[in-house]
Amino acid sequence: MKRSVLLSLPLLAACATTPREPVSVAEAYARALEEGRLQEAYALTNGGPEGEVAFLERYSDETTRRERAAAVRAGTAVLEARAPSLTLARGDQGWRVVESRPADVPRAALSRFLDTVESRDWKAAWSQLAAPLRARYTPERLREDFEREPLAKERLRRARLALNANVRVGAGEALFPLGEDRAVVLVLEDGEYRVAALE
Repeated sequence: MKRSVLLSLPLLAACATTPREPVSVAEAYARALEEGRLQEAYALTNGGPEGEVAFLERYSDETTRRERAAAVRAGTAVLEARAPSLTLARGDQGWRVVESRPADVPRAALSRFLDTVESRDWKAAWSQLAAPLRARYTPERLREDFEREPLAKERLRRARLALNANVRVGAGEALFPLGEDRAVVLVLEDGEYRVAALE
């Protein structure tokens, strides 16, 4: 299949000494930030797009650490945990399964990406790309490529139409057929679908 590409609490990694429940991981992360234990806080992340040096620099400021810790704690009230075929949401009555069809999750991810690009939020759009594309692009380069590419708007229009097609969800991948051996492709990374190709 021909694949050309148009050019959002961090996910937490579990280890032997890390709490396993999402809320306790988030709380441990917030506490480590507040107490200035940045190496421990970083160990609770998936590494992030900027790496450890940028993380340590960003959170060297106490005010920034406290603001992030407060935001993490505020987010735990509506926290979700995701897997390819399962989403759990935390509410007033504890953790509950979000009942959805397998195609709903990648369809929502593609819709978010398209909305983000159309609103010209290039940093958010870049964060929704698959890892190989994030490695090749920056938010600024994504913007430049979009503005220079004469077919960019047409690709977005076709991708938007593909949202109504039958999504083929496989092992770690979701395909939105466009016809003629072309498809919008999303891949599963760290429990989230990300855009790998628009056609």
